[in-house]
Amino acid sequence: MSTVARASGEAAGEEATDAADMAVGEKRPGGASDGPGVLSARRAVGLVARREINSRMRTKSFVLSTLGLLLSLGVYALIILASDDGPAKVGVGREVAALRPVLAQLAEGQGEFEFIAVEGDGGGDRVERLLRDGDLSAVVGRVDGRTTLAVEHEADENLLAVVRAATAEERTTAELERAGVDPVEFRQRVASATVTVDALDPSQNSAAQQFALIIAATGLLYFFFIFYGIMLAQGVVEEKTSRVVELLLSTIRPWQLLAGKLVGVAVVGLTQLVLLGGAVVALAQGTGALTLPSTAAGSLVTLVVWFLLGFFLFAALLAAAAARVSRQEDLQGVVQPVMMLISTPFMLGVVLLSKDVRDPVIEWLSLVPLFSPILMPARMLLGLAPLWQIALSLVLAVAALAGMTRVAGRMYANSVLRSGSRVPLTEALRTR
Repeated sequence: MSTVARASGEAAGEEATDAADMAVGEKRPGGASDGPGVLSARRAVGLVARREINSRMRTKSFVLSTLGLLLSLGVYALIILASDDGPAKVGVGREVAALRPVLAQLAEGQGEFEFIAVEGDGGGDRVERLLRDGDLSAVVGRVDGRTTLAVEHEADENLLAVVRAATAEERTTAELERAGVDPVEFRQRVASATVTVDALDPSQNSAAQQFALIIAATGLLYFFFIFYGIMLAQGVVEEKTSRVVELLLSTIRPWQLLAGKLVGVAVVGLTQLVLLGGAVVALAQGTGALTLPSTAAGSLVTLVVWFLLGFFLFAALLAAAAARVSRQEDLQGVVQPVMMLISTPFMLGVVLLSKDVRDPVIEWLSLVPLFSPILMPARMLLGLAPLWQIALSLVLAVAALAGMTRVAGRMYANSVLRSGSRVPLTEALRTR
């Protein structure tokens, strides 16, 4: 929160020095102005937005936070790449040398294991030394007719399954030959009866990778809604405390000031979101840690749309709530209900998505405007949201945004020029 406060303070300081310019109109080259009270609505909103963008993007907190987040992602990528030592080396003892091609065939496609011939029977001092020195991850051997898997601490479950399957394959072949049945012909007949899986909606990622996509989509949006929403709210209170807002509203209307601030802060947040989102995609593709769906490019574009919708939806209410107080000490009390509107969809969404991403409850909640900015982007990145649901959720979110911004604009206009004690909610909502 201190970073947000610094950013808001730096921005408010610059806006205070420029407020007088706005009060007499937008400056022309050479110092001339258009005179007081002649700014059109579009120019007023654009001027506030431009000043918000210029002041906030030049702050040290914005530059340092962006570089810090990008650096963190870069360090994470290096850790992933450095930890990838290639397939684990598994030794195959002399007495089970015949199992080596079977093991390699069963493990083919996984890329996790490389089977190497070693001297011995899977035990002994030499094998123990190879395991403790880290030269081998495991050794397959045979002791008293039993297949063994020697490891230093505990066996890898995937490797154990491969060794068990290879042992069963060896035993089956021996029994078939003893019974006078051709093992090759027998396996061909068995293969023809194999059941194949025909998934209607196949998943390209494991459960862990799906959870990472969920956290990436919902967590990134939640962070930006909170960070820039609170930054906007603190800026509103600072303008009231310094009386800058009175000078600004002598020339432009309250809704124009609120709209300009929303657009300006949204552009700043979107700039940082695009930088981080692009870095996350590059990290996923470069390290192979995640498999993005084929529609990832379209999903990322829509993620930007959801950021704008969600930010305007929540930030307008935060700014309107902040206008009710004149001191930073009172800000927490008035923004807490709005913070709950942001936090609840995130917390509930992470819980539901981590249990079952195809739960019908998630499907319907992702259409509800307060939940859709958090849940729908995650479902899209997972490739689970059909086009009609995406379109419907966008329409409902735009409709909700139109209604809530009218309420927020009324609260802001009724409260922003009142100083002293907190403005009661009933008075802030009163139609004049």
